[in-house]
Amino acid sequence: MLPPKPERPESFERPPGSSLSIALVAGFGIMMAAVISILTMGYFLWIFLLAFVVFAVIALQYLVWGYWFERIYRSNLPPDDDLPPP
Repeated sequence: MLPPKPERPESFERPPGSSLSIALVAGFGIMMAAVISILTMGYFLWIFLLAFVVFAVIALQYLVWGYWFERIYRSNLPPDDDLPPP
């Protein structure tokens, strides 16, 4: 026979639907309704073009900042003669 389960603490008792979860679900539903209505109007090209521009700007940032930080990071290296042998 199994021992009895301990009682749950009071801190775990909460209402099944809080105002935050309802607000999040409502906001997500409104956002999805807007996206679906835009896509069903035939604006696929503009959505994809906007996404391409955003990703192109992100890629440009990676290239520019990566190149710039690499130059700064590698500019303080000692000459090859001072490096220990591999």
